[in-house]
Amino acid sequence: MSASRSRTRFAAPFIVTVAAAGCSKSERTSNPPPPMFPGITYRVRMADMLCYANEVLRGQPAPSDKPQPTYNPPPPRAIECPPGMSGNTVLVVGHLSGSECGIVPDGCTTTACVKIRTPCPLPPGRPYAQQLANVWTIEKRDDKCHAEEGDHDDCPPGKDCNPPAPRFVPCPPGITEADPIRVAELPNATCVIVPPGCKDTSCIGAKIACPTESPK
Repeated sequence: MSASRSRTRFAAPFIVTVAAAGCSKSERTSNPPPPMFPGITYRVRMADMLCYANEVLRGQPAPSDKPQPTYNPPPPRAIECPPGMSGNTVLVVGHLSGSECGIVPDGCTTTACVKIRTPCPLPPGRPYAQQLANVWTIEKRDDKCHAEEGDHDDCPPGKDCNPPAPRFVPCPPGITEADPIRVAELPNATCVIVPPGCKDTSCIGAKIACPTESPK
């Protein structure tokens, strides 16, 4: 009698598939983005008593099969300092209509909440030219130099054309009796050489020591 063999049958493996948890596309896009100011906006900062505006870039939605694009920020643009600007303040300036801009308060999403108008940023690469306020003409007479306050290009050499009385100052390098030097003080309390006919900061020259009183 042949020995019988017992056969063991194995049940087919039971595979459980668990769906990955997550939000559907419709669920991900159901929340609209928060409202934003409708016009172009700039963050304005101050450095060395001058103001600069950096455009606030807005990301654009990318196709679903491509990564979100990246943007290189444009260089800052010169701008007239808005009202209330200081060295520690960051203000937001926004375009309203045409060439008109204003200060955008926190949380402002419409042009109706912009109450303070301010000049828009200048075109890229164009410096902001400030009018020169404090100007001296330094003349050399004999071995001494004196500074006459005021901007008088038509004053004859060697003549004092206006009060107050000129004050004696150390002679700047390169000055001669035939070639006076015009010096202007900037808002940051530094002084620069001013070429003849120059009326604003767009044409100023090299830095120079500010006129200080010296013994007569």
